[in-house]
Amino acid sequence: MSVSIVKMGDQPSAAPIGRKLFAGLLGGAALVASASASVAQVDLKTYADAKGYINVRALTCAQLAGTFQEDANFLGVWYAGWFNGRAKLHSINIARTEDGIHHVIEYCKANPDKKVTEAIEVLLKGGK
Repeated sequence: MSVSIVKMGDQPSAAPIGRKLFAGLLGGAALVASASASVAQVDLKTYADAKGYINVRALTCAQLAGTFQEDANFLGVWYAGWFNGRAKLHSINIARTEDGIHHVIEYCKANPDKKVTEAIEVLLKGGK
């Protein structure tokens, strides 16, 4: 076995190809990861009936977690208003609502079989 020392400028062409291959594989892996993540996401309107209405009481955590982030946020604000209205509250704390939406989405990812309304009720009661 022989060992040779080569200066950086004198490297054979295989080394840059190896780096290019590694970079290509890394880029390809990132593309596959992002493609598989986006495949799972669907438009919110997917869950609407023929007239365009979504039955918010029947919406599951899996469905909420499977929508695009902006759709999940939109629904979260709607649910916050709905729950506040039921409690006769007539104001919104933006930071608290954003934080609550985040917690609901995280809960839903961990409990996809639950209804979104059930998830909200669990979290409102201090559950995790």
